[in-house]
Amino acid sequence: MVFYFTGTGNSLYVAKQIEENPVSILQVMRQKNREFSDECIGIVAPIYSHEMPPLVQDFLRQSVFHTNYFYLVLTYGSQHGGAAELARKFCEDCGIVVRYSNVILMADNWLPDFDMDEEKKGR
Repeated sequence: MVFYFTGTGNSLYVAKQIEENPVSILQVMRQKNREFSDECIGIVAPIYSHEMPPLVQDFLRQSVFHTNYFYLVLTYGSQHGGAAELARKFCEDCGIVVRYSNVILMADNWLPDFDMDEEKKGR
């Protein structure tokens, strides 16, 4: 079972490389019962300011996971700032034991970093 959150599509792309039909965290947050059981449960999400997005943090805080193997994969565009370690600590504070965590460098597509007029001239 792989849960994902994506703003630009990068994390969805990664989640689909792991599992054919990943589950949207945004959709799951609308459910009342957030208790999940599987042999392996993973989270794929982007890094926002060196951390997991607040929605992902809320999901982890408010959900119950029954698994022997919980993992995190975080995507980033320019700097990860130790986000995997911060996410692992966050999960541990929520009572979630993380067996694996890592970051994946993607194309940087955070729009506030780019001058769109300049980007259009480059075409």
